[in-house]
Amino acid sequence: MATVTALEPDAAVRMRAPINPILWLIEACWQYKWLIVGIVAVGIVGASVLSLRLPDVYTASGLLEIDPEVTPVLPEARSERFLPPETITETEVEVIRSPNVLRKVVDDLDLEFSAVNPVLGALARSDANLDRNAARSAIVAALSRNLFVRPTGRSFVVEVSYTSRDPDFSAAVVNAVMGEYLGVRVSEARDFSREAVSLLSDRLNGLRTELDMRERALQDFRNRNRIAESAGTTILVEQLSRLNEELIRAQASLAEAAATASSSESTDDASALPQVVNSLLIQTLREQEAEQGRAVDELETLYRPTHPKLIQARSALAAIRETIALETDKITRSLTTSEDVQAQRVRALEVEVETLRDRLNNQREAEIELRRLERQVEASRKIYEAFLDRMNQVESTTGFERPDGRIIASAAPPVEPSGPNRKIVVAGGTILSGALALALVIGLALIDSRLRTIADVARASGLTPVAVVPPMPRERKGGGRFWQPQANARFAEAITQLRTAVLLGSARAGDLVVAVTSPDKSPDCAEIATALAQAASVAGDVVVLLDADFANPRVNRILGGSNDFGLSDVILQRADLGAAIYQDAASSLLFVPAGTRADRTLYRDEGMEVVIETFGELFDTIIVNLPPIPETVEAETLAQLADILVVVVRAGYTTRQELADLMALMSYSDFNGRVATVLVRG
Repeated sequence: MATVTALEPDAAVRMRAPINPILWLIEACWQYKWLIVGIVAVGIVGASVLSLRLPDVYTASGLLEIDPEVTPVLPEARSERFLPPETITETEVEVIRSPNVLRKVVDDLDLEFSAVNPVLGALARSDANLDRNAARSAIVAALSRNLFVRPTGRSFVVEVSYTSRDPDFSAAVVNAVMGEYLGVRVSEARDFSREAVSLLSDRLNGLRTELDMRERALQDFRNRNRIAESAGTTILVEQLSRLNEELIRAQASLAEAAATASSSESTDDASALPQVVNSLLIQTLREQEAEQGRAVDELETLYRPTHPKLIQARSALAAIRETIALETDKITRSLTTSEDVQAQRVRALEVEVETLRDRLNNQREAEIELRRLERQVEASRKIYEAFLDRMNQVESTTGFERPDGRIIASAAPPVEPSGPNRKIVVAGGTILSGALALALVIGLALIDSRLRTIADVARASGLTPVAVVPPMPRERKGGGRFWQPQANARFAEAITQLRTAVLLGSARAGDLVVAVTSPDKSPDCAEIATALAQAASVAGDVVVLLDADFANPRVNRILGGSNDFGLSDVILQRADLGAAIYQDAASSLLFVPAGTRADRTLYRDEGMEVVIETFGELFDTIIVNLPPIPETVEAETLAQLADILVVVVRAGYTTRQELADLMALMSYSDFNGRVATVLVRG
């Protein structure tokens, strides 16, 4: 399996990554721009007509201040935590909009029978048999829909507004809502105070009975246990604390001694024990041993082993080492003795602690029950006194309740209508129509399988087009040049870019074979091959154009030459190549037409390879116009002889599947050249 290499590796790698959705969306919108313009225009016209048909409405507003200080029934119920103003105001906003307040507004304004109420007329027209309760519920729901209550910043002031077609009715509703809200708060506070007095009185009777019972139980316990005052246990606690501290220290010493003894028993080298290492005597002996060892080493270098000085030095070294061993043994034996002593001391302290703890527990038994009874009596007394004080306060303030707020500004009938905002309606229609158009464009772009943009080609092939060619200049007659600036400047620039990328950008010097094909039957393939060959010829390149599309020869028609004898005839008849070469009068381009034989087996004929090799010796560049390879699979054999394969994709005509099939076909062939894609605008 061959590997297809892109003509521009860096660009190909970039385009194999997921395509930028923003760029894809912009290209899709540009593709269907007139559809978007049409839908948005219809949306703007429809929104404008709708805004003109909407009736005028009037909004009346008033300001209401909320008192955040709410006095609880019990002083202990007061919360000390900080509540932000917006939390309190948002809570009261829901209270103002509650059905309880709105039902009182209905009664206050007689909205059930008032002709000024537009809700009543609408209900009467919709259902003549509507009962009273259902009508009141519908009126309350309508008031709630048109009533707006909102806080004003981080303050305790809320704005109450109502919108209707009648300015006087809007102002009346706002004032009624604010007044009924304050009245509801006063009524709730008064009812709550009366209920609190009743509940506090019942609770006080129960607390008084409970307090008397607990005081008698406390006195009976003192009489039974003959306790006049609380006996102190401070001395026993202090003694037990000191013994516990001493026991902890003894246990720590025992653990240390046991660990030391265990390490001394488990180690083979007693000299490595920390007690041995840290011994000052051992350290001194070690220093003497080291000095004597150095002296022995020096004497061994000077004298024989039988020399008296050397024998004396060795004896001194052995004596020092024996002394070190004796001291190490003493330290090891002392570690075991220390563990036994510490263990006896711990056992004695544990016995003393247990004895003292028993005495302390016996002494505290009576005090625990006494303290419990005293706490119960004290708690009952405090609760009783708190409830008694609060009941006296509530009784003294009943009937003097005030509302938790005040009206700062009453609502006045508005003079100018507040709505509808026709600009917003038109803007909303524009936005909705634009969103609909965008959704439709995205759907069409996703459904459409045809290649239209550079991103489409890159996603389908994995290669970025080396050139984007504008529509072909169809006004040209036979013998002209596609690439000439006088005919089409944009087309000439695109062909020049294609020549730079394909011919000049190739690392191969001379004998370059370029095959031009397409995934479909688009005629752009022959035209691009002809324009590229003309541009190379005029630029001074030694180039020849071969038309290998035997079934649909077009090069001779484009350049105005004859097709009586061409490439197919040369291969079948093994004729002279010179008889099939023609010259373009407009650009002096040499080209070979397809000929009269439409035989697909010619692509695999060995004469085809001979023709390519012969032209390779005569020309620097050979441009071959191939038929669509997916439809003429035999042409793949000729494409394998090319160094560069140029795939021409026509926007709005070639599909993604066709391009993907061509790229897959070349990937699984023996083609070892490089591939470049060209996008031709429709």
